[in-house]
Amino acid sequence: MDELAEHLLFVLSHFGLKSVIGFGVGAGANILARFALAHPEKVNALCLINCVSTQAGWIEWGYQKLNVRHLRSQGMTQGVLDYLMWHHFGRGTEERNHDLVQVYKNYFERRVNPTNLALLIDSYVRRTDLNITRELDPTRKKEGLTLGVPVMNITGALSPHVDDTVTLNGRLDPMNSSWMKISDCGMVLEEQPGKVSEAFRLFLQGEGYVAPLSPLKMADYRLASLEGLNHVCSKKIDWPTATIHITENPISEAVVC
Repeated sequence: MDELAEHLLFVLSHFGLKSVIGFGVGAGANILARFALAHPEKVNALCLINCVSTQAGWIEWGYQKLNVRHLRSQGMTQGVLDYLMWHHFGRGTEERNHDLVQVYKNYFERRVNPTNLALLIDSYVRRTDLNITRELDPTRKKEGLTLGVPVMNITGALSPHVDDTVTLNGRLDPMNSSWMKISDCGMVLEEQPGKVSEAFRLFLQGEGYVAPLSPLKMADYRLASLEGLNHVCSKKIDWPTATIHITENPISEAVVC
């Protein structure tokens, strides 16, 4: 995982990026956290979804090793498929969103390369602990190792990774981090994309990257962009000024949507 994190330097160099705002899910969130620890000057902020900051436990290790063996020898078995669905959505997903479950089942069965997936799972299950701690004592704060960039830590109320995000939240500096649990979903990006996008917009606004927009005006802009630039001009929509409004820690506490 540390090697994958170091590869991000080549990505930033290729696109000529001096610093970025990271947005990662699951293993991607873990990789971005490692990158931010190793190269804090390259990261301005992080949005981490279902991020795990600890090494794999014995139960996870056993299940994943069994999945890797099946993927390499038999391909995508029903057992592996069931574990993948639980890993992404938690339990009871078919009752919440049957169509979404079928889409992902079809994707895992037909579009995922079992050998490549086995290699990814094997790398993830061998991850090391991030070794970060929350230090509240002002005199020893500089000695503690934690993520120094602003972090928005998101999970779904029905996700199997809720406890992992709580653990991560307890290891972050409360002055520049926030934990958000979105209700009635396991995979937040697929089941509640509107709530995630709104929270992310507020997070960026709080860091001074987004001009303030009301939800109604945002909807007007989306509609106008679909109708074409000429129609936008004829309606004379008042676009936001270049003034940046900074809100201190817009999501300062655990939020349940």
